[in-house]
Amino acid sequence: MNTPLLVTLLAHLLAAYAILASPWLGLFWYQKAQKRIQAGDPRARIRLYREVITEQTMTASLVCGLCLFGGIPGKSLGICAPRSWIVTAALAAVVVALFLRSAIKLRAKAQKVRAKIGGHLAALLPDSLKEQRWFVVLSVGAGISEELVFRGFLFYYLSLYIPHVNNLEKVLLTSVFFGMAHRYQGWPAVAKTGLASVVLAGFYLLTGSLLLPMVVHAMNDMQVPLIFWPEATQDAVFEAGT
Repeated sequence: MNTPLLVTLLAHLLAAYAILASPWLGLFWYQKAQKRIQAGDPRARIRLYREVITEQTMTASLVCGLCLFGGIPGKSLGICAPRSWIVTAALAAVVVALFLRSAIKLRAKAQKVRAKIGGHLAALLPDSLKEQRWFVVLSVGAGISEELVFRGFLFYYLSLYIPHVNNLEKVLLTSVFFGMAHRYQGWPAVAKTGLASVVLAGFYLLTGSLLLPMVVHAMNDMQVPLIFWPEATQDAVFEAGT
């Protein structure tokens, strides 16, 4: 098999995975984690985080491999410097500040927030300090890998194989795919992540780089450990109980 054919095959497989397989794999992993938690497995969440981080590493590596060894220009995948560092830095500072402000406000009523969303996300929300640390890694991984796949790669893939689609159509299509990838969190989450994807895609088109979407995406997910980060005494009690 020659290199161009291999690159084309890998690109088709990655697109099929992101669009068709990832929603089902996420649901499978999440349901498996729920069963482990119900069975009393104290490491159920960490096992879930590790599975997701492994998937993140593989998909991000594949996109980077297509760039480094497959002849796909980095700029076509958003792997490049932004058009304006000033605009990118300013937007990043504003968005990160808003997320931090929101997280600090919600931390004061963390138990109420957990009770409100914990019913359908109990297997995802970290409890112990160790789980929080793993969630930090997962958040950074999501910001990198999901932006590489759902913004950089899929924008390029749609442009290559459906060349008549415009930027707005690419934003809408990739946002639907991104929302469906979060199907395991429930249908309301599909809608919310889909809308968030529109904003992230807008940042990508505005700056011409995945840097700002990656920072915003990772910081958005990082709100979870910031809101629910346990006190040392609380964590000691939890660890003693497990």
